[in-house]
Amino acid sequence: MKLGSILVAGVLALGLAFAGPANAQTYLADWGVADMRAALTAVNATVTGDGALSDGSPYVSARSPGGLKFTVSGRVCEGPAGAKRCKGALLETRFTLDSDAQVETRLKQFDFAAVSITNGGDGDLLVSRYLIFDHGLHRENLQINISVFTGVAEDIWGQL
Repeated sequence: MKLGSILVAGVLALGLAFAGPANAQTYLADWGVADMRAALTAVNATVTGDGALSDGSPYVSARSPGGLKFTVSGRVCEGPAGAKRCKGALLETRFTLDSDAQVETRLKQFDFAAVSITNGGDGDLLVSRYLIFDHGLHRENLQINISVFTGVAEDIWGQL
């Protein structure tokens, strides 16, 4: 009986020893294109493309299940071109209205704490959400943030 207890204790100790690293894998201290593609796919968005901005920071283009087109672009990125990892992500979409005056009128209509809504000029109403990965962002929280962004942006889209 004592040998059985020792074996069980040993197995439990091994499980606890590996629990930290396994749990740490669920957090992203930064992100790259593959990470963002996986998060977008997990919320049923369709990835339509990816690449690098003029400064080499990554971006991923997607379409929500509701048809909203948006991008996720990297901020505070480090690493070699084509493999940069970023501590920030900007989720953004834009809606083109007839004029800047119409954009200004619409800006007064919307009040969402979850997103920033601004006048992008040339009749563009910009909707964005900034995510900070410092000290880690749980993968499921990333997915929730993407869903919140697309949900609010689709709501705005429906009111335009």
